[in-house]
Amino acid sequence: MSPAEHVESPAAATDPTDEADPEGHESDAVPPGAIVAGVDGSDKDASVLDFAALEAGRSRAPLHLIMAHEIHTGIVGTWDAGFALDGMATELATATAERLHLIASGVKEAHPHLDVSTSHPWGTPSQVLLDAAAEALLVVVGTERKSGLARVLLGTTSLDTAMHAACPVAVVGLDPIRSGPVVVGVDGSRHAVAAARWGASAAAARGVGLVVVTTWWLEVIRGVVITEEGTPEWEELTSRYRAMAECALGEVRADHPHLPIDVIVRNDRPVSALLEASADASLLVVGTRGRGGFAGMTLGSVSHKVLQRAACPVVVTRAAPG
Repeated sequence: MSPAEHVESPAAATDPTDEADPEGHESDAVPPGAIVAGVDGSDKDASVLDFAALEAGRSRAPLHLIMAHEIHTGIVGTWDAGFALDGMATELATATAERLHLIASGVKEAHPHLDVSTSHPWGTPSQVLLDAAAEALLVVVGTERKSGLARVLLGTTSLDTAMHAACPVAVVGLDPIRSGPVVVGVDGSRHAVAAARWGASAAAARGVGLVVVTTWWLEVIRGVVITEEGTPEWEELTSRYRAMAECALGEVRADHPHLPIDVIVRNDRPVSALLEASADASLLVVGTRGRGGFAGMTLGSVSHKVLQRAACPVVVTRAAPG
């Protein structure tokens, strides 16, 4: 049971925030298959809501807005072996509910066709978003620009959510709605296959093409490091990596026979290749783990750097366990 469900006495068993939603659609439960937007009342919310609302419309999914009640030491007391809301915590819950009500009202006004619900559970933002991801189709979180060096500040919430969520996570910055193709990084792993399938569906929904990027960096054939373009060994490597990419695209081509797909094989480091390919993209999709040209693709290497530096929104996917 969450702290918000405990009260100071049996007679005070009503959460003062129950009526916060503009349509009485307030619930801690995330609708199955929803697009979940994590909001916090900051400037990042506008980009998160724009992206999430469009994704919900494209996928015909419900949109769920979630804002965490952060639990700080001292605002929650104990009562009968549980937690009790004291005055300060009650004020926090009410303020959060009112803020979320205003946000939801604005979304409904801008997108009246969407089914919008909200929740404001107790916990850290990372915790509540990871819990929500168990039911979500996609979780959307925001970032902030760090400087003029085209980097973004990945806070704990965006990083933790992208790293650990059970569903794909979109990390969006100041420019969430863009034209251009969907770019996917593939490396032959099952995580890359999952990224390619998600990216293809996103490209088809947007009516744009799919650009598939795979790279090799230092490769040795018959004891020789391959550095000279146009040699038989260079062409052999290019053909090998292109075949690997096509293997990852097998189901994609079958599911989307009319989708334009461009496969790019580069002798380059993965981050550089992905950033260059996605400079004018609407979306960049990467997997959480990889091998070969994308060795060590975890949030802390390639994916982390891409999240920091990509100009477009980045979606982090993961393959199903197995």
